[in-house]
Amino acid sequence: MAQERIDGRYVHKVVPRNVLLARVERRVGEGECYEAEMVMDTDHPFFFEHPLDHIPAMMLVEAGRQMGIAISHMFLDVPFGYLFATQGFDIHFTEFAELHEPVVITSSVSDKKFRRAMMVGLKLEGRFAQGARQLGRMTGEFAMMPPELWRRYRRRQMLRVEP
Repeated sequence: MAQERIDGRYVHKVVPRNVLLARVERRVGEGECYEAEMVMDTDHPFFFEHPLDHIPAMMLVEAGRQMGIAISHMFLDVPFGYLFATQGFDIHFTEFAELHEPVVITSSVSDKKFRRAMMVGLKLEGRFAQGARQLGRMTGEFAMMPPELWRRYRRRQMLRVEP
């Protein structure tokens, strides 16, 4: 049975096939903890460009990255249109992800940063699992900002680059 992907706006994807999350939910009674199911698309032209007997690590990493963006828009009131800059990832896998078992990602939010009552940064600590089997963990830090602030930072950065 095909999984229904979440709306691409929540993960900044235009091509539906590149949305790697089927659902994102807040875990009841667990504070700022969230759970998502990863979309299993073994025909994806990038992640499965050659035959594999497991889910590639980069597909798991992209699903984890998308989860951080989705949580921010769906639950933490970060407006659509804000741009996200990855500030860091720490990734460690201990098991192979099997092709025909659902992957569940759990993630908790910490270190939220605010400017003028608007969230501008956060840290997520996540785990990948298939059933009771833990596959690995991923920690990510993001900065988020409105487009006009993004353009100002990028312009300033480009002025510092010498030809």
